[in-house]
Amino acid sequence: MTSDDLPIGRRVASWRVRRSMTQQQLADRLRRSKSWVDKVERGVRALDRYSVIQDLAEVLRIDPEVLLGQQSQKTPVGALDGMDDIRAALARYDTPEVTQQTAEEVRRQVGYAWLTYQHAHYAQLVRVLPSLLDVVQGVRALELRVQTYRLASALLVKLGEADLGWLSADRAMAVAGDDPPLAATAAISVGQALRASGRDCLALAATLAAANRILPADRRGPIPGR
Repeated sequence: MTSDDLPIGRRVASWRVRRSMTQQQLADRLRRSKSWVDKVERGVRALDRYSVIQDLAEVLRIDPEVLLGQQSQKTPVGALDGMDDIRAALARYDTPEVTQQTAEEVRRQVGYAWLTYQHAHYAQLVRVLPSLLDVVQGVRALELRVQTYRLASALLVKLGEADLGWLSADRAMAVAGDDPPLAATAAISVGQALRASGRDCLALAATLAAANRILPADRRGPIPGR
């Protein structure tokens, strides 16, 4: 029996094991009970709502179609070959000069890169991302730089490089600086990368701290560990 022929519950169990999660850890991330996860994996409880399948796929860091057996989840050809180039780009801190005209071109490139990610053309994005990370360092628009680092983080988490994804998200936080809305969006990437690394408490603390910066004082929540 191929993976596409497996019942959806078996696919959930298989991907949970591949992500090194226990049933309890998966349940906690879904905010459900361990019994619910166990019944899903054994086929006792049906997964008949797409929104629930989406939640499961997000926690397992795969596309919903993989759980539905509509496609196989494989690392894109050539994707891992480009990891060293992305790692090198994230390690550079020089800021080349970029003219306003070039900055507008970079804005178009960033928009195109996000579309490439949304269409799951990961191998193509791996190829163009290193040069985009280099160029964007010279752009004055902080929002563009934050978007690019967030994109890199999302791609790296998707490809199973959560620690490198956290580094890119951290760069987004550093660029956002004292801009609360930008810092809040960057914190989303930090939280996603930390969750993908199994650091749920740190992920919650990071996102709550950023949310508190943009919320009125009377609506701010406590940060875990403080």
